[in-house]
Amino acid sequence: MALSVRRDRIAIVLVQPGQPAGQDQVQAYFMALMAARRVRPPSPLASPPVRALQAIRARHLARHYPVGDAQDADDPMATALEGALWEEGALRIFAASLFAPPSAVAIAHDVALFQPDRIIVVPPSSLFSGGLNGLAIDAWQQAARQAGLMAPASILCCHPTDPALLRRLADRAARALATADPAGRAMLMLVAPGMGRAKDDPLGWQMRRLADELARLLNLPAAQVLATHLPVPGFTGGGLPAIDHVLRGVRAAGLAILPVTPRPLLRPAWADFLPGWQERAGRAGVISLSLETETDLDGADLAPLIRQALAGRPGICAGFGQRFCPAGQDHCPHRRMAVAAMQHAVGA
Repeated sequence: MALSVRRDRIAIVLVQPGQPAGQDQVQAYFMALMAARRVRPPSPLASPPVRALQAIRARHLARHYPVGDAQDADDPMATALEGALWEEGALRIFAASLFAPPSAVAIAHDVALFQPDRIIVVPPSSLFSGGLNGLAIDAWQQAARQAGLMAPASILCCHPTDPALLRRLADRAARALATADPAGRAMLMLVAPGMGRAKDDPLGWQMRRLADELARLLNLPAAQVLATHLPVPGFTGGGLPAIDHVLRGVRAAGLAILPVTPRPLLRPAWADFLPGWQERAGRAGVISLSLETETDLDGADLAPLIRQALAGRPGICAGFGQRFCPAGQDHCPHRRMAVAAMQHAVGA
């Protein structure tokens, strides 16, 4: 008589910023984004002036956010992850949003109904910033408590130079550089939404290190790769210069812009900023500007990191060949988890 072996039930939660599904949801989306600037958002009843200021900013931002056709319900990342990890157990992918439905609270209750043995949480970006990955982790942990989830959970805190993802980013950078100047003299400009919650947010440090790694892989002088941020009202760039400011001072005939996150938050897509960037760069003397628009991650590239988390290493942080941020990054709220993960790996 054949015995059936029970497979672990694994819930993978993809926490994304989310996008409004219709024009009537755009202002609510930006209200949620503005509220995220505070580590502990104030009570709506206790701070009407704050809510009023947020509403004014949200209305202004909403005017510049066109909502196009509804996106396909099938998530390519989820489909790729399921295909790459099917042998790990009975796998189910859940998608939660920070600034639009479905919320982390709603998805946490769906996860509870699934009754998982393990939970893997994937925040929105491979880079850590307090207002994006930090917010995603905090939101999920609070939602999980409300839903009564007791299964062990691991979080991919940040992984900006994981080999698979860095290789993909380098390929995109090379393609953008070749488009801007086939002779190889173009500058490369990295950009990410400035979602820091503090002046010394880890975002700036990680972006600068990422720029150094890409310069090495692409055999470029370090000064030819720039790290910038797209300003988001109420947040900081972690010490990075704003992209519009850098564009005005570019001294190169060719320029390639490489977004390092799938979405810019302030517009539906990075391509929506291209006309304005071309105008500013043109005034500075840039003749050819290219924007790499293929920004979505391949779910299969995340599979090795998720396997590490399933191996029992909580708080995986695969940044810069280490499992933790340097000692000077004590402000990162998830550093302790990452240090514990490295110590576990060393002692194994």
